[in-house]
Amino acid sequence: MDGWRVAEHFEAMNGQLHVDGVNVVEGTARFGTPLFIFSEKRLRRNIAEIQQAFQLTRQPSRIFYTSKANSNLAILELVRSTGVDVEVNSGGELFKALEAGFSPSQIVFNGVAKSERELHEAIERGIFCINVDSVFELERLIDIANQLQKRATIALRMVPGITSGSHSGLETGTHTSKFGMEDQALLDCYRKAVEHSDAVNLIGLHMHIGSQTTELYRYQSAFKRLIMIAAWCFDETAHAISHLNIGGGLPVPYVQHQVEGLPSDSFKMLSANLMPSEVIPATIGLLQNEDFRVEVAAVSSRFVNILDSLEIFMEPGRRIIADSAILLTTVHNMKQRQSGDQWLMVDAGFHTLLNAFIYNWYYQLIPASKLDQPASYPYKIGGPLCDSGDEFHDSEHLHRLPDYHHLPEGMRDGDVLALLNVGAYTLDQMTQYNGHPRTGAVLIRENGELVEIRARESYQDLIRQDKRLGVDD
Repeated sequence: MDGWRVAEHFEAMNGQLHVDGVNVVEGTARFGTPLFIFSEKRLRRNIAEIQQAFQLTRQPSRIFYTSKANSNLAILELVRSTGVDVEVNSGGELFKALEAGFSPSQIVFNGVAKSERELHEAIERGIFCINVDSVFELERLIDIANQLQKRATIALRMVPGITSGSHSGLETGTHTSKFGMEDQALLDCYRKAVEHSDAVNLIGLHMHIGSQTTELYRYQSAFKRLIMIAAWCFDETAHAISHLNIGGGLPVPYVQHQVEGLPSDSFKMLSANLMPSEVIPATIGLLQNEDFRVEVAAVSSRFVNILDSLEIFMEPGRRIIADSAILLTTVHNMKQRQSGDQWLMVDAGFHTLLNAFIYNWYYQLIPASKLDQPASYPYKIGGPLCDSGDEFHDSEHLHRLPDYHHLPEGMRDGDVLALLNVGAYTLDQMTQYNGHPRTGAVLIRENGELVEIRARESYQDLIRQDKRLGVDD
């Protein structure tokens, strides 16, 4: 239960949760619940941590924030203010990045199913790089570039064949995933890009092994594979690239201590805490390792000569934003079952926190309004939706989540709970299911000011996109 105290921006004062010195329970009187609360200090600290880790190497580098983790305009503006660039995964995310003030030269575009319209917009805008996912996509991109009489800057996404060691739904670097190109297809794509250099400017290779990666050797293995493939393609074509994009996947410690009922494999994934200062030197640092350079030279002696000038890109998302936010939710109903189970019904459900349900993701839950009381009583927590899967435990018996959350005995209607580390993949995944307007979000500025960064929707917003038939009775 006390694992939440590890986060230095949390503290309990008079039994209530404070974030960066602000009483967030009192904030619910102003903004209501459910309510996401973000910390500007924490977000900036997370970015600085990655920037400082890159300074441990001599390699030129750039950081591209993965906007799919959280594409709120205020969050994007904060990220931009730190000097970090941005990665997008759709035309909509491209639009939002530009709206947030990123220049086209700061944008990388990923995705496995980019539409003609999206490619057209990316080329027309002149963004820094489009990461191509297949030979087919390259051919489509060449056609569009020729139509526009513009030259598109591209990188090619490879399949490293490395698992992340996390959740199966987060594996993006295996041969069974939908992402990237295997070796021969990649080389074919590389050659075609060189042949059509009037339409496309091939500047790099890209990979990503998945999110919440648990162990250092997985990063190292994937990075070595990326270098060797780059050397092979260079040796086969004599075309030099200028950068390698190693993707993201840096983990966040969602739990600090073992949780009763949490399976050991889930705990291993959710407690992963590889630091950027460990991962970056252990991967990018290999470029200065003489033994490794000898291995590269065995594939292409000429490629070794450009290793020092290669710019390395990283695309962190979860590591930047996840632990910068909490979700406050209020108890609205209670019931006791014959089994002895005590239920608390809250106003947050899978319409608010979808990852908790589609991935059976564990978010630590604490009694934000009763932190001065021992959290020793087991409760089952249910959301407000008319759906039996809307429960914050292992409702499908998949053995991934605890059956209970431990809170103070005697929880009551109106008590406020907080779910921790909810900044990533939450705001963007909310729905209006069961007629629930999507909830709001606020940000605690560095000076302690609490500002709204996402307005809570109204009932009118539930029908804003609907069209009436005008049928008479």
